[in-house]
Order: sequence, then structure tokens, then C-alpha cells
Amino acid sequence: MHIFGLKNEISRKVMSEILQKDEIIILEIITGARTLFEKFGLKKTTMEDIAREIGKSKSSLYYYFPSKHEVFEAVVEQEINELFKLAFKAIDKEVTAKEKLKAYTKVRLCKISKLGNLSQVIRNDLMNNMDVVMKIKKKHENTQVRMVREILAEGVASGEFKKIKSADIDLLASLFTAAFTGISMPMCGDHQFTDLTQSVDVIVDVLVEGIGK
Repeated sequence: MHIFGLKNEISRKVMSEILQKDEIIILEIITGARTLFEKFGLKKTTMEDIAREIGKSKSSLYYYFPSKHEVFEAVVEQEINELFKLAFKAIDKEVTAKEKLKAYTKVRLCKISKLGNLSQVIRNDLMNNMDVVMKIKKKHENTQVRMVREILAEGVASGEFKKIKSADIDLLASLFTAAFTGISMPMCGDHQFTDLTQSVDVIVDVLVEGIGK
């Protein structure tokens, strides 16, 4: 191998190892911070507390996050990413488009329900930092719409749903996503909806009835 090619290969390997190490440390920070946020809240948790929790120096934390607020944002971001992973996995298990919509909605509701069962401390943090929550929600909104759009388009292509123009599928995807988002908080916050599975089945059936054959 040419000396410059070998040098580049070694550089890429070193960079890859550095990136992997960074990812591990960032995950440790997020995991440790989440534990402290749940116990004591964002306001009472310091960067020094987080550093002590994961056995790192405070300077190590500042290398990756400018402040605890950025760490908090990363914790919320991780929750959203986990939601998408679970959603994709649930969707892949289903065959029909309607069942995929139900699977997606159930994952959303269950994730939000679990979030609602967290300590009062972290719930207060979320409510007091809605700008962070909304910022991340907006960032991932297009991903949610695309996910629903693919399901609807698949249903149209297979004949499960009636023929719909591409532009109308885009509109429906946005409307469905907005509807799922709109029902999430009231459903999970109201104890009368104890059976989320049954509630989702009814709601998706109603939403799909207008386009189902």
C-alpha cells in the first residue's frame, strides 16, 4: 500500500475510535443526567452533580455540553429518538396499512403515558421548559409526517385504501399526525382511558373509514 494511503487509513481508524469514544461518553452523560433530573429536577442539579454521578471531571462535561440545559435537551432528544426506534419496529411487524397506523399510534401513546408516570419533578421540568420540548418536537415533526405518509401511500398502492392523489396523501399525512398529537396528552392524562389499545383501535378505525374501501 502507498505510504499516503496507509496514513489516510490509519487516520480514519483513529477518528472512528475517537468518535466511538465520544458517543459512549455522551451516552453516559445523558444517562447519568436523566437519573439526577428525575430525582432532583433540572434546577437543583448542577454540572458538578452530573460529573460526580458518572465519575468524570466537570471539564469533561463542558467539552460536550456548554451547560446543564443542553444536557437536559439531549435527554429529551434521546426520548424522541427512542420513540421513533420503537415505532419503526412496531410498524415492521404489521401487514396492513391500517394496522401499521394503529401500531404507530399505540407506541406514541404508550411512550407519552410512561413519560406521564415519571416523577413529578421531571414532569415539572418538562412543563417549565416547553420551549425545549417544542423545539425538539418541531425538529422531528417532518419525520413523523413522512412515516405516516409512507403508511398511507402503501395502503393506496396495495388497494387497501381508495386511490388518492400524491398531494392529497401529503395533506392527509399532516392531518393524521396532527390528530394523533392532539389526542395524545388528553388520552394519557385522563384516567378514563385505561385501555389505550382499545382506544387507539377505535380512533384509527374512525380516521381510516373515510378512505377505506
